[in-house]
Amino acid sequence: MKLFVEAGSAETLRAGYQCPCGCTPSVEYARGATAATDSCCCGNQFAVGPHAATALTPAPDFRPERRLFETPWGDQLEAAWMVGPSVHGPQAEQHADNHDHGPEHSGVQAGLTAMDPVCGMSVEPEQAAMRGLRSEHEGVEYFFCGKGCKLEFDDDPQRYLDSAYQPAM
Repeated sequence: MKLFVEAGSAETLRAGYQCPCGCTPSVEYARGATAATDSCCCGNQFAVGPHAATALTPAPDFRPERRLFETPWGDQLEAAWMVGPSVHGPQAEQHADNHDHGPEHSGVQAGLTAMDPVCGMSVEPEQAAMRGLRSEHEGVEYFFCGKGCKLEFDDDPQRYLDSAYQPAM
């Protein structure tokens, strides 16, 4: 999902994304608040805030996605999605035949990026998963640039998911 973030006042922002179905769910987030959430007409969920992924409800055939981003006031914040098969728009029309598309369509869409929670590098989830550089923690998938970051995360995921942690290469 392509995240957009717009500064509001000195202490607020608006964050959202364009869903494959064509909707543009977004939330207004105030500095220091708990997670703000929204959902899409096709069932995708979106949240922004500290540990935003915990504000989402797991659902069958939906996969979690998470990104860290820098706020206008300089903090890191989490954006999280619970992404399922779109029931509207061009992707739904292309896949309306309901046949199996094979392993290349196994849940992570090509062209998406995720942030390695340990070092902050941008990672292509599909490539990372194929190389075994994927971990799951509390129902959320995380992707890594290399084996070292994955091992560090697996040893102490809470350290790297703490809102005070600053990823560094």
